[in-house]
Amino acid sequence: MSLEQSNPLVTVYIPTFNRVELLKRAVESVRQQTYQNLEIIIVDDCSNDGTHEYLDEIGKQDSRIRYFIKEKNSGACVSRNIAIENAKGKFITGLDDDDYFLKERIELFLRKWEKRNVDCIALYSLYKHKVSDKKIKDSFLKKIIRRNYADRKTILVNNLIGNQIFVETAIMKQTGGFDPNLPAWQDFECWYRLLGNQKFYLVKESTYVVDTSHPFERITQKKISKIKEAYNYFRLKHSLTGQDEVLLYAHLYNYDINLASYSFLIKNFFTYGNYYSLFKLIQKIKLEFR
Repeated sequence: MSLEQSNPLVTVYIPTFNRVELLKRAVESVRQQTYQNLEIIIVDDCSNDGTHEYLDEIGKQDSRIRYFIKEKNSGACVSRNIAIENAKGKFITGLDDDDYFLKERIELFLRKWEKRNVDCIALYSLYKHKVSDKKIKDSFLKKIIRRNYADRKTILVNNLIGNQIFVETAIMKQTGGFDPNLPAWQDFECWYRLLGNQKFYLVKESTYVVDTSHPFERITQKKISKIKEAYNYFRLKHSLTGQDEVLLYAHLYNYDINLASYSFLIKNFFTYGNYYSLFKLIQKIKLEFR
């Protein structure tokens, strides 16, 4: 029986905090999906901007929506875990409250899943950037990615997966969700754990829009000190040594920590996949954080 025939339930989780107008857009982008057998789980992190009233109203309008209101502010990581624990769908994927889906996103994931490789544990997609009210552009990754999958080695260089995947809910629950002890990189670390020796496969269509045009702080914005702390926590948690530790260090170029001028070399890596050359290069310029 095909997925289309079985019509599986898909859970979409949305953590939110004090961004009710952006949340409304995010929720509507899920409600308007071409694939409609969905449940939408919204977890509010103690908002005081009218979010609770909106959740009560939208929950009455659409029976597919469930929401949880936390008693104390504890961050997006904990919010996501609450949603995962309560998810009923066969599959699960996430959405940040300041971003939104294009209408065919879930349908494309399901189509790709039907034809997945045996070593596929999850799917991810390319994304678009909304940089202003009038401009939405494709991520630069669309120009440099030559592979149709990601594994542990590639995401140690750069979390090209982004912060959302499409995966069986049972598998997501088995991983234990997102680590709230990490000061940053919670999604990256979760994907690393989930991957093991398997792969995430790419859906080439850009169906997720990352909005950086609004004045609110994004969940992913972190101070450099937090990134350094996350780097060391990740390295120790997964006992990374040698080449893997150096490849993880390359991930810091995203935050302009002494690697910004070498970004073209990182891009070159994605074209040719030359781990050894990349390893030797970063080894020469690597800073010591310990």
